[in-house]
Amino acid sequence: MKHLLRVLLTAGLIVPFTGCSEVECPLDSVVVMTCGLRHAETGEKLQLSDSLSITPCGKDTILLNRAYGISEFVLPLKMGIEVDTFLLRFSNSWEMSATDTLFVAHRNEPHFESIDCPASVFHHITHVSWTSHNPSVYPLTIDSVAVKRTLVDYNDIENLQIYLHTAP
Repeated sequence: MKHLLRVLLTAGLIVPFTGCSEVECPLDSVVVMTCGLRHAETGEKLQLSDSLSITPCGKDTILLNRAYGISEFVLPLKMGIEVDTFLLRFSNSWEMSATDTLFVAHRNEPHFESIDCPASVFHHITHVSWTSHNPSVYPLTIDSVAVKRTLVDYNDIENLQIYLHTAP
């Protein structure tokens, strides 16, 4: 009888601690890099009056299609490579256009919240470089790019600031 009482008491203390766990997976588990647009001359936020289309180099995929009136956008980084190359095509209603290139080097890091949640890959930006077209061809071009936050994760926090030169 004493043994049975001891077993029941032990079971009564252990069972409440071994119940189901309530795991909260992130609701928005999409990992994207946030890019803000800035005036190269003033550093202030820039709202595009021209359109911007972005494609990954060597792919038929369109990541951003003729967006205008924007001051920021998001881009996915690939988990299987260490450098993503993006083509930024600026154009206007007079059929003028020019393309700049953005290179984003990054380390990939698997991320697990829980076995109940889908796996993700976070990225750590290690280096950014770019090419710019001649402003005489088209008056809007990349002047410089600054890395503001190296970690690319679920948070919608600006990772890159792209400074655009606007020729008169």
